[in-house]
Amino acid sequence: MAKGFSEEEKMHIREKLLDTAEECWSIYGFKKTTVDELVKRVGISKGAFYLFFQSKELLFFNVLERIDMRIKGEMLETVKSSNDNQKQVFIRTVYAVFLEIQKNPWILSLQSDDYEQIIKKIPENEVKSHLLKEEDAISKILDHFNIEYDKGFVASALKTIFFTLLHKNEIGHEHFDQVIRFLIEGLASSLFDGGQNN
Repeated sequence: MAKGFSEEEKMHIREKLLDTAEECWSIYGFKKTTVDELVKRVGISKGAFYLFFQSKELLFFNVLERIDMRIKGEMLETVKSSNDNQKQVFIRTVYAVFLEIQKNPWILSLQSDDYEQIIKKIPENEVKSHLLKEEDAISKILDHFNIEYDKGFVASALKTIFFTLLHKNEIGHEHFDQVIRFLIEGLASSLFDGGQNN
């Protein structure tokens, strides 16, 4: 990797790049965040940036993955810490995550206009690795509830629920929260009341 940096410095710079990209993403958006802006904030040369990430797109993909894993980690901690009815815990947890994303809609902005542009420049093995990590995180949540279900399906269902935020105006504000509750409760009913889906 970067010559002249110790292993500790490499780890620190990589994390700082991820933190800075997430911060700039929330302020300026993906397109307006430049590599020049990122390296200026982090205090490294532009050449050094490319020793850590092959492209701006790969950096932002890693930011998205880190946020996704953080959200699923929080979901897992929440379900583990409650002794209430499991179905209700699942519903409350998913809804709480939805509300958190609703407060920070920029998290989903990358998935709309910019996602195709980014995904084209991401190596296929990176995308596959991300999908495996995503399914693993979902597996841990389902394992906690002793539910056997298609992990890919659950991951896709959760994405569908969260991505409705991008279409709030088309869906209509009046019934939006009610519709979201309906979708979350429907998924929960499939998982807890609907039997096996292997």
